[in-house]
Amino acid sequence: MSAVPEAAPGTVRARRVAARAGRSARRLLAYTVLLSFSLYILGPFAAIMVTAVGQEWFGGRWFPGTWTFKWFTFARSLADLPALLTNSLVIAGLSIVISLAVGLPTAWALAKRQIRARGLLIALILLPRMVPPITIGLGVSREFYNFGLVDTHIGVAFAHSILIIPLVVLIMSATFEGLDDRVLEAARVCGANSFYTLWNVVRPLVMPGLLASALFGLITSLNEFTLTLLTYGPRTITLTVQTYIAISQGFKEVASALSVILIIPSLILLILIQKQIKPENMVGGAKGL
Repeated sequence: MSAVPEAAPGTVRARRVAARAGRSARRLLAYTVLLSFSLYILGPFAAIMVTAVGQEWFGGRWFPGTWTFKWFTFARSLADLPALLTNSLVIAGLSIVISLAVGLPTAWALAKRQIRARGLLIALILLPRMVPPITIGLGVSREFYNFGLVDTHIGVAFAHSILIIPLVVLIMSATFEGLDDRVLEAARVCGANSFYTLWNVVRPLVMPGLLASALFGLITSLNEFTLTLLTYGPRTITLTVQTYIAISQGFKEVASALSVILIIPSLILLILIQKQIKPENMVGGAKGL
């Protein structure tokens, strides 16, 4: 057999240089895209934070002439911040309770029962997330006025739950589907009743999905504006609504300070989601036992 001719040393060296240059170019492109995306995401937050602590924006400055925290003081004098935070958290808590009460049985039925027109039912559940919130808000506000639910914490919470229930159903139906029916059957064979099986077998396995549903629901409620605007009143003003009021009154810096305060709970919840909830556990951790 004839020997395979070896490439010349200069050719091999050129190929190595070309390969190294290609890897460097791809790495540079990846870093450029990552940096651009980071600036695109973080840029608005940086602008809000700088506006919240700066003043004397004269002469088209990129940065303020003076750094100050007085806008946070003005925000506190303009609105009762403890009351705003209380309203926001109470409404968010009620929204989660309502959404879990409705969403968990629905998700279990979708995951573990044979339902006719299942696709149509899922489409109806997801409909509130597919249409503009103003479309839902107009109808909700009209009905809530008739039932006296406007300017009540429970009324605003019911409005928020319209957007949270689809999230709960999506997350928990996937979680329940991951439960191996053999685990439930084993619990029944061992003599466990329905409540014992639900609390001591199902609950620990679906806890990651349950936490995800609650945290995403909490974030949705804290950040919801449109439905809140159409159902709130003097007793149920939230941080998002107060931020809008400050903007409409021309207090851009005060609105930025309120926005910074509004960002803090979302960041805390984001950290909790990343630390406590693992994607691989979202199906309950029992599939394939």
